[in-house]
Amino acid sequence: MPGRRARTRHRHRGGSLWVVAAVVLASLAGLAIGFRLFDRDSGSGTPDAPEATHAPGTLSVATWNVCGVRQWNCEDTGSAEEKRARIEALVRDSGARVVLLQEMCSADLDSVRASLGGEWRSLFRPYTAVREGRRSTVRCTGDGRGTAGYGMLSGLPLTRIADIPLPQPATGLRRNILCATAAEDVRICTTHLNPQQGGTRAVDAGLRERQLRALAGAAAGPRTVFGGDLNTAPSGSADAAAWSRVEGVFGAYRECDGAGSSGGPRDTHRSGYKIDYLFTGLERRSCSVQRSPASDHWALVLRVTTG
Repeated sequence: MPGRRARTRHRHRGGSLWVVAAVVLASLAGLAIGFRLFDRDSGSGTPDAPEATHAPGTLSVATWNVCGVRQWNCEDTGSAEEKRARIEALVRDSGARVVLLQEMCSADLDSVRASLGGEWRSLFRPYTAVREGRRSTVRCTGDGRGTAGYGMLSGLPLTRIADIPLPQPATGLRRNILCATAAEDVRICTTHLNPQQGGTRAVDAGLRERQLRALAGAAAGPRTVFGGDLNTAPSGSADAAAWSRVEGVFGAYRECDGAGSSGGPRDTHRSGYKIDYLFTGLERRSCSVQRSPASDHWALVLRVTTG
């Protein structure tokens, strides 16, 4: 979001004081602009105070479908530069130490990782498709933006990185489950399940059930955070039959906006429905949905107790 540039005029010897005042005001305005990059819709728990976002014994994890592949109906969701700026704002304002990303371009991910600083690292996996026996990837439109995929940013060391097979559709893009272990032995897994194919025909209910079951199995354990863009309505809704056949997910894990949270599950897509999730076996401290015009999805931020 563009800011206003303060103007100074040197009319007399006291002009330097006006310069100092203008610099201070510009700095404050810049902070306000940064906070407006994401509009918080607070949820369960106590909202994170700026000084407590990295408190010992806690971890904040975010997930966001960036809608960065312009040819996938993302032309009206901002430029690559705007999306990178909003990821930086998400990290800065929410205190997220791990960010799960979907529909991200590989070069954009490299750029935001570099801008966040030396302690940050990234994992990226491209979407693939098999046609006539040949595997291919999707190139992001725009100069030098690389391939389309999913992955994660982390300000913490990552170990035990693994790609876990996901049941695949007969047609359309293919993707797996990406897992890694962060500090304090928290297992983090993410994926991006297949959406409706062709815009009208839904993914086979059996396939969706198997995909959800594979995700829950990959992230099994009490010290885990897992989720992403699951392209599935919340459990208990009229069109979420797949969840009913995946035992243990909502029973064994707490969802960021699930049972016991303030107000229940909130929308994570601008069309008015929830398809983005973060589950955990740890104590849930807070959950927030952060809106931004830079995607058709809202970011979901979960803060857990790790100690």
